[in-house]
Amino acid sequence: MEKNEKGQIIVVLVVALVAILGITALAVDGSLIYAERREDQSTADSVALSAAQTASASPTCVTARTVAISQAITYASAQEGVALANDTTSPNRVEATCNADNTKLTIKVVVTSNTPTTFAKMVSRNQLQTTVESTSQVTYGSSVFAGGNGLVTLGENCDTSKNVNNGGIHLFAQANLTIKGGGAYSRSCVFVDNAPAALMTDGAPILYAGKGANTFYSGSQIQYTGTNGIIFRTNTTSFMVSDPTLTMPATNYQLWGNKAPYTANSVIAQAKWPVPTDPVVFDLNIPDMMAQVCNGPDFGVKDIPYSAIEITVEPGTYTSINQGWVDVKFNPGVYCIKDGGFVNLGGPNVKANNTYWYFMGSGSFSKTGSLKTLELNNSSVYLKNGNFTVSNSAIMVARNTTIFIEQGNFSATGDVPVVLTAPNCISTDCTVSHAIAGVALYLKDKNNLNNTEISIEGSSSLEISGTIFAPKSKVAITGYSGLKTLQSQIICRRFETTGSSPVTLDIEGANLYEGGNAPSSVELLK
Repeated sequence: MEKNEKGQIIVVLVVALVAILGITALAVDGSLIYAERREDQSTADSVALSAAQTASASPTCVTARTVAISQAITYASAQEGVALANDTTSPNRVEATCNADNTKLTIKVVVTSNTPTTFAKMVSRNQLQTTVESTSQVTYGSSVFAGGNGLVTLGENCDTSKNVNNGGIHLFAQANLTIKGGGAYSRSCVFVDNAPAALMTDGAPILYAGKGANTFYSGSQIQYTGTNGIIFRTNTTSFMVSDPTLTMPATNYQLWGNKAPYTANSVIAQAKWPVPTDPVVFDLNIPDMMAQVCNGPDFGVKDIPYSAIEITVEPGTYTSINQGWVDVKFNPGVYCIKDGGFVNLGGPNVKANNTYWYFMGSGSFSKTGSLKTLELNNSSVYLKNGNFTVSNSAIMVARNTTIFIEQGNFSATGDVPVVLTAPNCISTDCTVSHAIAGVALYLKDKNNLNNTEISIEGSSSLEISGTIFAPKSKVAITGYSGLKTLQSQIICRRFETTGSSPVTLDIEGANLYEGGNAPSSVELLK
């Protein structure tokens, strides 16, 4: 060996040792990180799948979203020891979103770990971070709320008198009823008094599932005299028809029951009504509107005096609000009304857009004043125990708004030109605005008194769109000349029409509550 080559083996050994240590560090630390990542992935997968399976029992995507988030957080903590947050900035989080038409719920779970190193700390890497995610999805079917019926009455006892709250579909005077895009269902009776063309749907069934006898008489005779059934008064030439385009001669009546047509004429003295299916089960679960926590300033009693210029009112807590003769603007925000308080808007025009009205106890909300307008767009009203009233020809314009009444009545009287359309929000948008997607008016009647009602006297400018949900209450619509078609689905205890104008429920293309959807699949996507 040459003299100048001595010691070269040491250099080779040092270089080799560095390489060996690097490979060892990569093997050891890499395996630790890989094991941690694999464990995190397993955690994320199991949490996402558990959340999807639990949420799949919810009737709608909107309600399932909340259930999925709660289940993910609970399952991750109890089963995996991981604390998840519903926060997009958190390293350990769960996110749940509904698509635009509420047919798919997507759940994403993200898990992040910091793994301590052994050899990598020699180069100032005491720990290495890994992040994994898992995505599951619940796909909902396309079934529609309340069996797709435009009108559903749930009361099981029939009384042909006016102004009672038992059950059935009741058509008085000339108030014909036509339903487009859905059928009609009565759990007790269908009663017609002097209407020339009583109940018509465009091909959908008229379904009676009452508990009375099952015969009727045709022509202008009394159709049925029992407590439940199909009842035509002696002074009517009424008929029911499943297709309004059909020409129905005076001696021919086509009736539908249990989705099968039956015809009768003056020659046939009696026809057999099909055996009712009782009860017919609908999914009629609509969640309550969200209550509100009141933390705004306490303004006490607010008497708004006369003024020549518009007065502005701020969000907060009020004992009561009473409007004098002055235009008023309520700034966006939450308005809490104390128990026993009221909101009386008896002056001129009121702007209350993007507001949330929460009544902490009993109280009432009213707007009066001929041709004076209340704007309540993109808003919500939550009445615990009291009435919502629009009267004396006042005008209400409430688009994208839900009115929720736990116990009380809704009335629009005096030929009121009311505009009320349901919110068209999805997912978190509805949660933020405290609304219920597709629901314009919701009477809960939580004490089960069965004596509450929705009373609407309609004019040519009446516009109501969305689901009217009052399963324990009566809905009474008085139609005057030129009544507009309502894009509404009505679920109530008893339904009445009176007046001189036809009433049409057109649910084709209307923004209605989407419920009754059973999940068709649960899958792990990623």
